[in-house]
Amino acid sequence: MNLRYSVFILTLSFFVMTFYACQHEPVETINGNNGGGNGNGNGNNSLPPCDPDTVYFEQDILPLFISNCTMSGCHNSTTHAEGIDLSSYAAVMSSNVLTPGQAWNSELVEAITETDPDKIMPPPPMPPMPASQINLIKKWINQGALNLKCDNGCDTTNVTYNGTIKPLLQNSCTGCHNTSSPGGGYNLTNYADDAVGNFGVQSSALNGSLSGSVNHTGLYSHMPKGGSKLPQCQLDQIRIWVDAGAPNN
Repeated sequence: MNLRYSVFILTLSFFVMTFYACQHEPVETINGNNGGGNGNGNGNNSLPPCDPDTVYFEQDILPLFISNCTMSGCHNSTTHAEGIDLSSYAAVMSSNVLTPGQAWNSELVEAITETDPDKIMPPPPMPPMPASQINLIKKWINQGALNLKCDNGCDTTNVTYNGTIKPLLQNSCTGCHNTSSPGGGYNLTNYADDAVGNFGVQSSALNGSLSGSVNHTGLYSHMPKGGSKLPQCQLDQIRIWVDAGAPNN
């Protein structure tokens, strides 16, 4: 093999290797976007749209567990009382407190529907979980207790207290901050301050504690307690509502 031919082969080999090394996987395009959103900048088009008849763990069930069950000394990743940790999907499933497809045969459901004050969860003085939340947990278990995810098309264009903020706080915060157990002097079941001087939602919003807590900033107590921050769209909804003056709309 002469020198000229050898140089030609080496040059060709280098070109081929360089060409393939610079190739990239094609960007997956969904609905004409590069995974960029649903029109309001908050969607996640890599996920299917939410089905109103399906219960989703991360957005429907986990906030209920964080708000009602994972306080200090209870069922969180640090103390995991009685060997039960309800702070994540993996932890819930490994705690053996439910039977997928059989809510009626699940220790978790038995605990949250108990009438004996020595056995009910969450324990007094925290209030019992509302029937709507209990029914949602039952439905999730009966659907197989799956870790499904979806794009809920989170709306930041029409944020109101009664339609957006109040349900958000009920699912994620009022387990610890309610009339019976106003953690830190905050009763987030009420818009206004209550009769005994606990801060309501409006005061919490205007004094900066609500935003500081949910965004895990500064010296504020991080909420939800023992859990991750709320999804970014919910944080945006709170910010938009607070910036508008926290109206009771």
